[in-house]
Amino acid sequence: MLRLSSLVALVALGLSGLTAPPVSANGDLTVCLPRNAGVIAGRRLTGGSGFDFRMSEAVAARLGQSLTVVWYENELEEESDPLMETYAMLSYRLCDLVPGHPRYVGAVGTPSFARASLPRWLGMPRDVDPLTGLLKDRLAGYVDVAPIAVSAGYMRSEIGLVYREGTPEPTGLNDTGGRALAVQQGVLSGAIAMLQSTPEVRAKITTHNPGPGFLWDVESGGGDLAIIDVPAFDTHMAANPFSALRLAAWRHGFGMDLGFAALAENQALLDEVSEALEALVTSGEAAALAGEEGLTYAPPRDEALAPPLTRASLLALQ
Repeated sequence: MLRLSSLVALVALGLSGLTAPPVSANGDLTVCLPRNAGVIAGRRLTGGSGFDFRMSEAVAARLGQSLTVVWYENELEEESDPLMETYAMLSYRLCDLVPGHPRYVGAVGTPSFARASLPRWLGMPRDVDPLTGLLKDRLAGYVDVAPIAVSAGYMRSEIGLVYREGTPEPTGLNDTGGRALAVQQGVLSGAIAMLQSTPEVRAKITTHNPGPGFLWDVESGGGDLAIIDVPAFDTHMAANPFSALRLAAWRHGFGMDLGFAALAENQALLDEVSEALEALVTSGEAAALAGEEGLTYAPPRDEALAPPLTRASLLALQ
């Protein structure tokens, strides 16, 4: 995602005294979704789109609840962190669930940080600006965070290789045929390429800024190979259907199952959500929804949460 400079200083706000309402009491399930995340989720004039949006609809239907979506801004600023924002949104009681959460031991429970800042969201409280007389968003700022937990998985995020149509399809990270491999700086796929490529391949690696502009840069610059998260490639294709880039069949051994995050105290809700997700996956409905939204679907694999990732464990995966 595009990283932008911070525009405002957030106002500190403590919420430690709040009590979470019973989630299912009013028959309405509230889910926080990014408003502009390509094939993952997106706000539309009538409802929404994207795989996470469709899965949220399907889960709510199986739970017999109506769905309310809180759309938040997902363009990352320099100091923003998606994990911290998930903790903040759930702790603020902005929503009951946040999809797309990694089933990873380091992404649940009590975090190492005590407070986290909220992203902007549509429908934020607004105040009159005394200088302009116009309405402006009231920034909620930093909130005290509570422990969170994650549901069963509903998809697996994988890393793949992208090549230019008309050139040989790569069968592995080091099968470049002398072509330069494009990577994003500061992301896991780029680290994998630097760690596991041969000296010959590494010598021709080109680094780029991370975000949705990565594949646009590769394509416009004449690049023939890139390593990227598969959903990010799907989002690029949705935005640029005439792209000459294609997704190779190869996948790196590292992948991460994703589930729905909720406050740990709402475990009863997560149990219901997990049951609904497992039914959607095993019935094939999840894969069908992914296909309709243009997402290259991979089902979840692991029952247990992923253990801490180390250099040694990453090197062991090919």
